[in-house]
Amino acid sequence: MDSQDQDLIRLLTDATNRAVLTALTDASHGLSVTEVAEQLVSEDERDMEEMVISLHHNYLPRLDQAGLLTYDRDENIVTSENYVTSDTEWMDIDVLKDLLSRFSLGRKPDESTVGRLEGREAVYDYCRGLADRAEDELFLIYASDELLDEECLPHAERAIERGAELHAGTKSREAREFFRDRLPEATIWEPQMDWMYEHSSYPKVSRLIVADRVKVVVGLWDEDADGAKTETAIVGEGTTNPLVVLVRELLGPRLDHLDYQSDEFLGGLPFES
Repeated sequence: MDSQDQDLIRLLTDATNRAVLTALTDASHGLSVTEVAEQLVSEDERDMEEMVISLHHNYLPRLDQAGLLTYDRDENIVTSENYVTSDTEWMDIDVLKDLLSRFSLGRKPDESTVGRLEGREAVYDYCRGLADRAEDELFLIYASDELLDEECLPHAERAIERGAELHAGTKSREAREFFRDRLPEATIWEPQMDWMYEHSSYPKVSRLIVADRVKVVVGLWDEDADGAKTETAIVGEGTTNPLVVLVRELLGPRLDHLDYQSDEFLGGLPFES
C-alpha cells in the first residue's frame, strides 16, 4: 500500500474527520466552517472558536487534499465530494472498494500495512490462523450462514480451550444455532443494527473477525451480474495498524445498539464505548 492510501485510512480513523464528513453527508448543500464547527462541539464559545481554527488550519485542508471534500478558503465554504464515510455506513463506502483494488497482496502484513486476500479459501486459511493465535479474545460477525464451515470449528474450540473468549454475532438464525450447538461456551447474539447487511450497490461485508483487538479481517463479497459471489478480504495486524485502528474505533458504537440485551450480557462483550 502506498503512502497516499495509508494517509487516507489514517484520516478515516480520526473521529473528528469522520464527524466532518458525516455533517456534510447529512447536509443538502455546502456548509460554512462555522456551521461545520456547530455540528462538532457544544455551544461553548471558546470551544467553538478553537474548533473553527482547527478546521481551517488542520482538518479541512487535509481532507480537501485527500479528495474527501472541497474547501473554499476564500469563501469559507465546505462541500461534500459524495465520498460517504459516515459512522453509520462506514462498511458500505466506496473507499473500501477503491482501496481494495490498490492494496498490495499480502498474507502477513506488518504493522503499517493493510493486506489483501483473494478467494474464499485464502480467507478461510487466514481466519483459521487468526483463531490459532488468539490468546484472550476472538470476536466474529457473519453476514449469513453461507460462510460457516465445520473445518473451522477445531480452531475455535482450541482457542476457547486456551482461555480465549469467543463472541459471535449474526442476524442469521441458522448461523446462531450453528454456533450455539457446536460452541456452547461462546457468547452468541443477534446484532440489532443493519450496518453490515443492507443498502446499495456498494460491496457488502461478508464477515468481520477480530483477534485480541490487534488482528482484523474484513471480508467483502464481490457479486457478478449472475449473482455468483466471490470473497476477498482486507487484513491488518498490530495496535497501530490503520485497519485495526479503524475497526476498533467504529465497533464500539455498533454494540451500543444491543439495547435489548441485559446489562450483564453487554458487560461481557468487547469494544464497549
